[in-house]
Amino acid sequence: MRKAIFVAAMLFLALDARSQTMYVRRNDAYVRQGPGSYYPFVVVLQFGASIQKIGESGSWVHVKVPENKEGWIASNCLTDRRSQARMFNKISSGWSSARSSESALAAAIKGFAQKYGKVSPGNVDAVFAYAHKDFTASEVAAFEKPLLDSKSSNIGRLDIDDLDFKTPVYDPTLDEKAIGVGIAARLVSRGIVTMPSLVRYVNMIAAVLAQNSDVYDWDFTVFILNDSTIDGFACPGGYIFVTLGAVKACKDESMLAAIIAHEMGHVIRRNGLEEMTKRAVDITADSAFTELDEETDWDSRTDEDLEAMARDSYDMVVHRRLFRYEKEADEMSAVLCANAGYDPWGIVRMDERVEEMTKTMNPDIFGSDFSLHNDPAERYELIKKFVDKNFSRKDPGARMEARFKVELERILR
Repeated sequence: MRKAIFVAAMLFLALDARSQTMYVRRNDAYVRQGPGSYYPFVVVLQFGASIQKIGESGSWVHVKVPENKEGWIASNCLTDRRSQARMFNKISSGWSSARSSESALAAAIKGFAQKYGKVSPGNVDAVFAYAHKDFTASEVAAFEKPLLDSKSSNIGRLDIDDLDFKTPVYDPTLDEKAIGVGIAARLVSRGIVTMPSLVRYVNMIAAVLAQNSDVYDWDFTVFILNDSTIDGFACPGGYIFVTLGAVKACKDESMLAAIIAHEMGHVIRRNGLEEMTKRAVDITADSAFTELDEETDWDSRTDEDLEAMARDSYDMVVHRRLFRYEKEADEMSAVLCANAGYDPWGIVRMDERVEEMTKTMNPDIFGSDFSLHNDPAERYELIKKFVDKNFSRKDPGARMEARFKVELERILR
């Protein structure tokens, strides 16, 4: 009996030691159904919210939140210091966690996208439908295993921070996410590939790239535009579009991963959207975005500003970006791919292929349809120098030709 009591007491102490009160140190911190950014979220918490830590897995913390709900939150969202949380709470936008459910947030974003993005409800619904991931952490691990088995000597050589691009902390405002949905809905209207295996494939690549980086808690969604040109777009909120032509231009998975990572780089850097982000902060401060009870009842005082912001953001996404942005995204692509176990020369081979194609035609790659005549050649030379300088050719990483060939054959059937 004493032994049973002792064991029970030790178990209680162990559980008590594992359980810990922690505080949210970021605005709009997502608690998800599983340990990965691709899981649906349970609730959105704000600066200063207290939660109970009950376990952890890698960079994700298993927590209990109000209303007896459980979920997983990125460890970089938490602090064990109440004072630090209070300091952050002073600049909180003040969403109520009880109202920040997935359905409420989706309704608010949908209302904004339809009203200010001037898009049809059907296309907005399509964005949400394809943004839902149907894979689990174990399936992502199985997908990643061949990359790790390649025993690349380039994993960990560089991180995003080493590029000194001053990458912003991810704290997307509601209107920024809504603008992203609005832009994505307009792109979806051009026609997307709905083949389940391909959709799953490209999003698994994005998940592996993200979880092996500093932005492991960012949720990226990849769409394949049914377009024969070689093109790509990056929208606020993590929506990435790659054309079917770009997929077919690849020779292996590392090249496709390089394209996706390049667009992820634009999202991470918020290239072309810096001023829009600043305007979003100013607008949000005086609008009804934080009142999710009202969902789509936007403050009429901000209508003109918000509509202009949605329009300008779309133009920035689909038109030529500054060459500096393309160079930065290429470098980030190499780093993201290397740390995921891919051969970082994938972006070099992709840029070289585009440069060769421009000699006989005028393909559009990575959203640069208004690029200068010599841009592809210069980009190729610059990224080649960067990769040659920073990465090893000995055990460079996986190319995954066989897996890519299987997926490509399905497309060509």
